[in-house]
Amino acid sequence: MAISEQEARQLVAEYQEYQRSVEALQSQMEMVRTTLAGCDSSINTIEALKAAAAAGNSESVIPVGSGCFVHAEIRDFSKVIVNIGSGANVEKNVDDALAFLSERKEKLEKMIQDLNESLAQILQNMREIESKLN
Repeated sequence: MAISEQEARQLVAEYQEYQRSVEALQSQMEMVRTTLAGCDSSINTIEALKAAAAAGNSESVIPVGSGCFVHAEIRDFSKVIVNIGSGANVEKNVDDALAFLSERKEKLEKMIQDLNESLAQILQNMREIESKLN
């Protein structure tokens, strides 16, 4: 069954809108993955510092930016300052900070899953348009 030129133009416009949506979703997914990687890094670092403190080792190498690090001695590892969003930070004990970060990680993983599902649906819609146009 052939489609009219007007229907074809409408399908092409719809397809292009889906392409923009795919690009936006991919960009969102990249930002969420970056945030997730930072969350993982924070969890791993806090767990390593917690283990080191329990073993009586208070020395560490601290990043100061641009690939530079300094040797430092941690005097108190009972509290962690955690960013809770919108530039607000809260001091938490180590276990509460780890629990908070783990919860954040779960939410980020769920966001990635939801974004993947949306992306799959849009790609399916695009395939349907392609088959109509062919």
